[in-house]
Amino acid sequence: MKKIRLSLVALSILMFFGCGGEKMETVHIEKRSIEQLLVEYEEWQAGKGANNTKTFTAKAISAYYGIEDLKKDNQYIEYHDIYDFVSSSSAWHNLGDAKDKLVMDNAQEFANKGVPVIATDTDDKHKLTVLIIAGEQASSSKWGVKVPNAAAFFPKNGPEPFVNKTLNYAWSSPDDIEIWVRK
Repeated sequence: MKKIRLSLVALSILMFFGCGGEKMETVHIEKRSIEQLLVEYEEWQAGKGANNTKTFTAKAISAYYGIEDLKKDNQYIEYHDIYDFVSSSSAWHNLGDAKDKLVMDNAQEFANKGVPVIATDTDDKHKLTVLIIAGEQASSSKWGVKVPNAAAFFPKNGPEPFVNKTLNYAWSSPDDIEIWVRK
């Protein structure tokens, strides 16, 4: 029964992205490595102050995946607006909750194929967002599933930024963490 459920979920995701989902025209920009983005973030944080780092997560998502997205009036949106942006956009699809093993597996698979994937804490008042990046999953005993490779560029007064750590490094629990993927 479990294999049938997993197969049906995987098939529905493939159908959604293959033919059923509405595609949004994508403008591509030059991709940058996650390590390069961390260096840019540290330079930006040191030189521009706390307020200017509020848009860096949106910029990092766009630059890492090579998309021109997460903008309003030609400006990157602030970190606390990302969840509202993707949840109301026809270009993004809610893959599911971080508690679901299949969702975690699919998130890493999509990221490894270069498809934009993010995770957002929907219970947090700022809706902090983390990038799921190419790499390998690792087991998390706290979460009870294998979790994807991730990177985070929090605002200046937030937690420390990180790259190439697993998703559970950002949050102690998978509760209220939603995974979003760009079509």
